Amino acid sequence: MFKLLPSLAAALAVASMLAVTAHANEPGIPRSERLFGRLDANADGRLAIDEMRPKAERRFLRLDTDDDGKVTTVEIETWLKKMQDRRRDRILERMDFDKDGAVNKEEVDTYLDQLFATADGDHDGGVTLAEAQAYHAAKAKRTSLKDAKGKQEQP
Repeated sequence: MFKLLPSLAAALAVASMLAVTAHANEPGIPRSERLFGRLDANADGRLAIDEMRPKAERRFLRLDTDDDGKVTTVEIETWLKKMQDRRRDRILERMDFDKDGAVNKEEVDTYLDQLFATADGDHDGGVTLAEAQAYHAAKAKRTSLKDAKGKQEQP
């Protein structure tokens, strides 16, 4: 059973990211305050379709690799494969400490220890909801700074 845990954990992580990634370029109503603010061009606290339409179209049509004005199944599949490969590489980069191409239980435990040490702001051995939110806010800020500098986004 324990031998399956690392493989299962990695598979679940990839599957959950694919579910999120699959929606990443689909136009939709923003969930976070940060994204809402980025779309609300006139900063009036109200998102108008005219504010959202150009950004949503531009983002989705980036998948149109042959510039024919439409996104085909092949272009979507190519993009999804690229996102899946990037996510797999990030998982291995972050969790495969011995760089053998696999993540074992000890590596999952080490990763979790590092994750908790980073998120546990008061170092009491547990992570409160407020600490989890602060961790994610700081991570989002770091990601925004990396994006602004043109570097690859790290989730």
